[in-house]
Amino acid sequence: MAVVLEAALIDQLRRQEEDAFTFIYERHKSQIYNYLYRLSGSRELADDLTHDTFLSAYESLPKLRPDSNIAPWLYRIASNRFRDFLRRKRVISWLSWNDSPQGDIHLSCSGDEESLPEREAVQSALKAMKPEYSMCLVLRLVEGFSSEETAHILGVSPEAVRMRLSRARQMFKRAYAVVEDGGSSADAM
Repeated sequence: MAVVLEAALIDQLRRQEEDAFTFIYERHKSQIYNYLYRLSGSRELADDLTHDTFLSAYESLPKLRPDSNIAPWLYRIASNRFRDFLRRKRVISWLSWNDSPQGDIHLSCSGDEESLPEREAVQSALKAMKPEYSMCLVLRLVEGFSSEETAHILGVSPEAVRMRLSRARQMFKRAYAVVEDGGSSADAM
């Protein structure tokens, strides 16, 4: 039944029916915003990129394939918008990291005020990573996409996703340790 409803929704989207797009926007805007916020660390930038993502999605609706899955399609657009931003602003930082026994559990960016320092540390660690690794890590561990879905979103093979995820975990652990120790990017070199 869900497949039939998804197919009908995609058909409505391809015809650019406003109600269908409004439904998709309301259903996915928070997830896309949170994904972009985790990557950028900036609420304003995440808001702008979310807007750009849905604008691009709306413009691409007539080209949407009938067998598309909406969520990965939107995440792919959001990932591309984030990459475009980095290219335009040349904001990629290349850092070397220290080692840390801390695990993937630190990827959670939700919680109350007591967890604010940890959320900021997570944001800083993700921001310090190369985008292809931070996007892979967030899509798999935070957003919960499979390797195949992540591969589709990022436009790479599932094997590349698994390789990036392995490297990303190590990069994140090191970057998080630097942030937790109060180190700067110069300290991490």
